[in-house]
Amino acid sequence: MTTRVFRNLAGTVFAITVALAPAARAETISGLKPAEPQPTAEQLAPGLAVEYTYAIMNHVDEMKGRKFESGPPITHLDWHMGSGIVLTSKAREGVGARITGFVLFEKAGTYGLDVTSNDGVRVEIGGKIIHEDPGVHPDTTSDRIDVKIDTPGWYPITIMYFQKRYTATLAVRWIGPGETGKLAPIPPKALARRK
Repeated sequence: MTTRVFRNLAGTVFAITVALAPAARAETISGLKPAEPQPTAEQLAPGLAVEYTYAIMNHVDEMKGRKFESGPPITHLDWHMGSGIVLTSKAREGVGARITGFVLFEKAGTYGLDVTSNDGVRVEIGGKIIHEDPGVHPDTTSDRIDVKIDTPGWYPITIMYFQKRYTATLAVRWIGPGETGKLAPIPPKALARRK
């Protein structure tokens, strides 16, 4: 009986220790596919394309099957809108956005990214989901996401984002291979869409 109690106690202590241990850093995401063929400068326009749907939602998947309408392009990915108009839409609340286009990785190597959103978001680059926080939440920033780029060039990007009520934020930041310091917003020159 005493031995069993000791074993149970030891197992509990071990479980608590594991639960309290800091989470291991996520592995680097690799296998991203560049656009094929690569778009030429003549085929591209500045900024990302965006389509909007309007409804009160609780999850990014609720945008599936909804009717969308085109909106003015997204010229940057550093949106801190507060209680103002959401992105380039026509509303302050109940906005879903499907943002598509290309992001330019000018050199090979590992890029660090993070995503801040309020509310739900799913970010896919080069055919890989690099981040998702799909439900309703206040401003929340992801941990750093390391992404390995094997071939420089334009990569397709899709961002599914929605804002339910009150305040809204959508920001994607990065830092290039071998660079030090803080992550910075992706520069507008690295974002494009097909004409």
